[in-house]
Amino acid sequence: MERELIDEQEKARQKFFKTQLEKNYYLGEFKENIIIALTKDQIEDQLISEEVIEAMKEPDAVLLKMRRDIPLKFFKPYIKVAEDLKLRYRLVDGVTFLGEVGLVVVSEDALDNGNLDVILESIGEKFLKAGLSEGFAYAMGKKICKKHYRELEKKLPSFVGNFKKFNILDILLGRECPIDKFDKEKGKNNGRSI
Repeated sequence: MERELIDEQEKARQKFFKTQLEKNYYLGEFKENIIIALTKDQIEDQLISEEVIEAMKEPDAVLLKMRRDIPLKFFKPYIKVAEDLKLRYRLVDGVTFLGEVGLVVVSEDALDNGNLDVILESIGEKFLKAGLSEGFAYAMGKKICKKHYRELEKKLPSFVGNFKKFNILDILLGRECPIDKFDKEKGKNNGRSI
């Protein structure tokens, strides 16, 4: 009986510490209250995440929290949307924060997301999962060669609007496709690090 009581106390203690660690990971919020989160790297990529904007528009969204150790210039687009939506936002800093989470959209009520990963998948990961080069993420908004444009149309058509196809002038001037350029640079860097 006494052993069972000690075990229950130990379980409660472990649950408390786990909860505190989780809060430190999500900028002081419980995971159940997180609609979506971005890592520092995703924020510093400077690609505005439409998924975050949509999460901010959800009726349950009550707060946008951002880490103070990330330069404010990366948050400005999100802050502007928050102001337009009259959504509260706050810069937070804490020496106890763990992990790479740099921005969270907080819900008023707990969500059923216990088994879900609330951290948004990076654009590069989306391209890689579709069997495309990570270079597509870095070429967004730019002109790309016909070969890569066709590849994108086949494998990830929802992103076609983020690219333009090389025109005849680009081809005649011998412009290099930014995806090919990225892949070459990545190959050089990989060669040096081995």
